[in-house]
Amino acid sequence: MKKVLYSEMNSLGSLVDSFMQNSAISRGLKKATIFKFWGQVVGKKFEKASEAVELAEKSGKIVLTAACANAAVTSELIMFKSDILKKINDYSKPLGIEIDDIVFSHKIWKNPKQYAKTDENIQLENPYKEDLTGFNPEEITLSEEEISQIKENIMNNKALSQNQQERLLNSIIYDLKVSKFKNLKQ
Repeated sequence: MKKVLYSEMNSLGSLVDSFMQNSAISRGLKKATIFKFWGQVVGKKFEKASEAVELAEKSGKIVLTAACANAAVTSELIMFKSDILKKINDYSKPLGIEIDDIVFSHKIWKNPKQYAKTDENIQLENPYKEDLTGFNPEEITLSEEEISQIKENIMNNKALSQNQQERLLNSIIYDLKVSKFKNLKQ
């Protein structure tokens, strides 16, 4: 695998290319992209009263879960489910994801801001096949230069929401720490 010197990156394109090889990051970006188009799919009437909150594989099918503000919104969206499914797939299929079903629920509705992950509650899973026994991300330090260059490249991308930018930054930092940890073990 080619080693990437993060301090030498000077464009968002090269940064994204380097990290898109990580399937967990790629899936996360695809999922975030699909969620971003939710308002366009359901229209102005429902964009603030519903939100795509989860995309998961269940029984071999890709299922999108949408939180709804109340039972009336849930019922109305269920009536338009086939149209919504067709429209969301117009956005997801080019990303290589075909959504088979949508589950609408008002029981999981929260203020949309509560879905945003912060540094305190973000939990990154280990997408690596290697044994990372002893890995503690807090014990691996990165230089201020590395972090600032990565942050600058990500924050200049206006196509991503602030939440997406933060999530991408956290994922890249985590990935870099894993890479440094693996190099220390060798």
